[in-house]
Amino acid sequence: MNRLIVAVFLYCTLSTAALAQTDAVIREPGLEFVAETLIPGADDTMMSLCYVTENLVVFGLVLTSDVQGYALASDRCNTTYDQLYPEEKIIAAQALGLISADIKPKAGNDWKHNLGIYGLLVSGCLGLIAVIIRRIKSLLGYDLRGPMRKKAALRILSAMCHMAKCDGLVDSIELTHIRTTIRRLTGRNYPTSEIIQMVSAIDMSEGLNEHHFIAFGKGLRDREKDLMMQGILSVAIASGRLIPVEHAFATELAYGLGIPGEDFRRLLDQVLATELPV
Repeated sequence: MNRLIVAVFLYCTLSTAALAQTDAVIREPGLEFVAETLIPGADDTMMSLCYVTENLVVFGLVLTSDVQGYALASDRCNTTYDQLYPEEKIIAAQALGLISADIKPKAGNDWKHNLGIYGLLVSGCLGLIAVIIRRIKSLLGYDLRGPMRKKAALRILSAMCHMAKCDGLVDSIELTHIRTTIRRLTGRNYPTSEIIQMVSAIDMSEGLNEHHFIAFGKGLRDREKDLMMQGILSVAIASGRLIPVEHAFATELAYGLGIPGEDFRRLLDQVLATELPV
């Protein structure tokens, strides 16, 4: 049964490339200390009772330990055993008081060993199920990303509102476009009243300097910076044209975010394909 479990686990969790490396996944014997005995060894020191185990080792890490039997060792089971000790010898030694009567005569996995084996199998299969679910959701067109972190989403929304304010006027159509676009890009829903409040607080009469544009991207990940550029470009070209002041805002923001020219053009083409389908 344990061999079947290990085989299923390997099938579920380890890649073909990993299995191809003979040193990466191996089964090797091991010893585990069980108890001291009153059985003398070759040098008249008392020997230790050990579990003889078969260990599953992956990249040098012991993942499971399967008990195979008992053995006696003179080094407290640290390196090797002196002799195997089958069930009948355990019973005889217990009758003579040489081994504790609390020891089970027949060696087998206790709850700790079973927990390691079955827990590993369950975790491996759950991981496989999670991968399958993600794959199915991807094929069905579901967005695998959860809502963007609030800090980044608010920063993107602020940049979009600044872009909308570039021409001095923000009408209801632009507000609706901002609301739907921010929800699409970040997975977060902001009410129109909150967007109106943010737009009203923006003063673009004196323009923005380099430090303002750098501040937009401070602490953002590369993916979030790309989405910010997509958001502001979407707002800019929603009317069907990109006026000079909007183009200037977009290019200065790209510079402040550290987005190179080729990436800026790629994002612009992507937004144009989305907002202005042929």
